[in-house]
Amino acid sequence: MSTSFTDRERAAVRSVPGARANRTGLIALAVPHLEEPYFAELSSRLVRGAEARGMAVLIVQTEGEHSREIDVANGVGLPEIDGLIHIPRSLTVADLTRRTSPGPLVLLGEHIEVSPFTHITIDNRGAARTATEHLIAGGSRRIAFIGRRDARPSDAADQRHAGYVEALETAGIAADPRLTAQVTAFSAEEGERVADEMAGTISELDGIVCSNDSVALGALAALAARGCRVPQDIAVIGIDDIRAARFSVPALSSVAPDHEQLVDATFTELERQLTAPLGANLPVRHVTIPARLVKRASTAR
Repeated sequence: MSTSFTDRERAAVRSVPGARANRTGLIALAVPHLEEPYFAELSSRLVRGAEARGMAVLIVQTEGEHSREIDVANGVGLPEIDGLIHIPRSLTVADLTRRTSPGPLVLLGEHIEVSPFTHITIDNRGAARTATEHLIAGGSRRIAFIGRRDARPSDAADQRHAGYVEALETAGIAADPRLTAQVTAFSAEEGERVADEMAGTISELDGIVCSNDSVALGALAALAARGCRVPQDIAVIGIDDIRAARFSVPALSSVAPDHEQLVDATFTELERQLTAPLGANLPVRHVTIPARLVKRASTAR
């Protein structure tokens, strides 16, 4: 479900009389890796959003490890907080249903299938479909996808790969398994490694869709080192639209989530739980944030 909120709705959420009188003004944000630019930028946006609402944020880096994500969900090692925004990598529905600290919770980023918990995500499948369609419209036909991670599955990466395949099939282009590459992490280093291998072994490669911008920046570095011209020889596009995308050479095309709406939806959903009477049977909401294509030089043929 895609949901947006008006000022009136946000004000109504804040004004609901509830039983949570002893609020600390502190919320926790569990994030996998702050060295990943997307998570660092998202955390900064969430901190600013919290400050605008009179809250402070405690940031906990989980490294995406299952045990640490469970500990944070259970409040282990945390001070008293009003609620939790959790960006999970390994949590399951079973983990969350066994929470020993069942306070207000909003899941953000990664999707847990058939989740009975409030969740905010972008349309990952649609974002990758848009990215792939853009390369096809520019004349690319041998298009690779860098960013599946089957060893440690990521639902976002799976959905993005599915969107890539869908765009190819809609355009009548057969999806070649050799053009889908695995990564061990969604990092620039992995993008550089994989793009170098693909450029050296796959003939007529003329486009690359990357599962995120960090992977794409690494791919640009590898192609430049090989003397491949971007976009004349190989067009490259990422997803997330991190700040560095504007300053790469060439500047990186990307698919940008509506960051303002993502932050707004996150706090609206958190405040909806914070202001509800204890024991209230609140409906679970799954909010999908739209994304838009940002065209830059890396695809400007």
